[in-house]
Amino acid sequence: MTPTHWLQGQAAAITIAVSVKARPLCDKRRLVRYKRPGFVLARFLSTRIVGLMIRIKKIYYACLPTRNDRFLWAVVSVVTLAIMAVNALSQLTDAQRRGDELPAYVPWITEATSICFIIILFPILAFIVRRLPLSAETMKKTVLCHIGLSVAFSAVHVAGMVGLRKVIFSVIYGHHYQFFDIIWRDALYEYRKDIVTYLLFITILYLTQALTKRDEALEQVTRQVSHPQKRLSFKSGSDLIWITLAGFSHAKAAGNYVELTADGTTHLIRVTLAALEKQLAGENVPVARTHRSYIVNANHIVAVKPKSDGDANIILKCGTLVPASRRFRANIPSHS
Repeated sequence: MTPTHWLQGQAAAITIAVSVKARPLCDKRRLVRYKRPGFVLARFLSTRIVGLMIRIKKIYYACLPTRNDRFLWAVVSVVTLAIMAVNALSQLTDAQRRGDELPAYVPWITEATSICFIIILFPILAFIVRRLPLSAETMKKTVLCHIGLSVAFSAVHVAGMVGLRKVIFSVIYGHHYQFFDIIWRDALYEYRKDIVTYLLFITILYLTQALTKRDEALEQVTRQVSHPQKRLSFKSGSDLIWITLAGFSHAKAAGNYVELTADGTTHLIRVTLAALEKQLAGENVPVARTHRSYIVNANHIVAVKPKSDGDANIILKCGTLVPASRRFRANIPSHS
C-alpha cells in the first residue's frame, strides 16, 4: 500500500466517524426545529387547508358530476366574467361623462365581488335542479321550491358580496364600506336583479338536462336498431317459436312441459323448468324462481303483495298473478 492510499483511507475513516458522531446532534436540532411554534402552526394550517380542499373537491364533483356539467359551468363563468368587465368599464365611462370622481378600482371591486358569488352559486343550482325535476306532475311543487330558493340565492349572494367588499375596502384601502341605506328597500332592489339571474340559470340547466335526456334516448334507440334484441327458439309441438329475451314474462311448470309466456303469448314447450331457468340466466335475463313451479322475469315485476301465511302474490306487467312461496321469497328483488 502506498502512503497516498494510506492517507486516503485514514481521511475516509475520519469523515465517517465525524458524520456518525454528528448525526445525533443533527437529529436533535431537527427535532427542536420541528417543535418550534411557527413550524407547528404552519403544519397545522397546511393540514387544514389540504383537508378543506379535499372537501371542496368532493362537493364540486357532487354538484357537477359529468364533464358536460363542468363544461357548462366553465362557459357560464367566462360569460359572467365578460359581463363583469363590461359593467365595470361602463360605470367608469358614465362617471367620466357626468364629471364624477370615481376611483378606477371601485367598480372593478364591486362587480368582481358580486360575480364571484354568482359563479360559486351556479354548481349549487345545478345540484338543486337535478333534485327538482320539472314535469306536469311536479310543476306546482317545483315552482314553490324555486320561489323559496330564489330568496335564499339572493340572500347568500348579497351577504357574501357585501362581506367581501367590507373586508377588501377596510383591509386594503382603509375606509368603511356602506351598502345598505334602507334595508328592506335595498334588499328588494337586489332581489329583483337576482331573481333574473336565478331564472336564467335554472332555465339553462333545465334545457341542458332535457337535451341530455333526449340525446340519451336517441342513443338508446339507435343502439336497439343497430343491435336487434336477441331471441331464443323453442319447440312447441311441431312448431318452432321465437321469443325475445326482454319479452319473457314468466313460466309455469306443467309436468315435462313448461307454459312459457313472452310478448303477451303463452306457449307450451317441451323443457323442464330448471333447464329453462338455467338457459335464461345464461343469457343474462334477470330470472327469479318464486315458486317450485314458477319463474319470472324480475324486470316485469310490478308489485309484491304479502299474505298472512308468509307467502306472497306477484303482479307482473301483463297483469298475471304469480305465487311466491316462503321458501323462495328471498329470490324476489324487493325482498333480497
